[in-house]
Amino acid sequence: MISCSLNKTETTPMSQASTVEFEEVNHVNVKLIDSEYRILKSQAEINSIYKVINQNNPLPRKNPIPSYDENESYIVIQPKIEKSDFSVSRILQTGQKLNIDIETFDNPEFKKKNNPASIIKINKSNSFEQLEIKTT
Repeated sequence: MISCSLNKTETTPMSQASTVEFEEVNHVNVKLIDSEYRILKSQAEINSIYKVINQNNPLPRKNPIPSYDENESYIVIQPKIEKSDFSVSRILQTGQKLNIDIETFDNPEFKKKNNPASIIKINKSNSFEQLEIKTT
């Protein structure tokens, strides 16, 4: 007698993914974080990121610092990419996971540096546990 057991892996189909509206609030070419992304969970973390941005801004006018709001999430994205720059094309939420799709391109302004970073704001509290960045 042969017995078979079926291991069912639970996955959430992409059809159940919902599009998340987002706004890019800053895009720079400065090393801001050591990983590919960081979710900013307080005003102190936002201030810390903007301190680095403003220290690397040669212009006299500095970037305004956003205010932390519990109904929003700020995410710093600094993916390791082959081209010199990227843009966020869409964000999908599937359960507790955010999928951030980016498109890479060559940017003549960013040729001399290789740390493009984007700070995005989404109008959701930090209700997600995982984040994945995918190049499209």
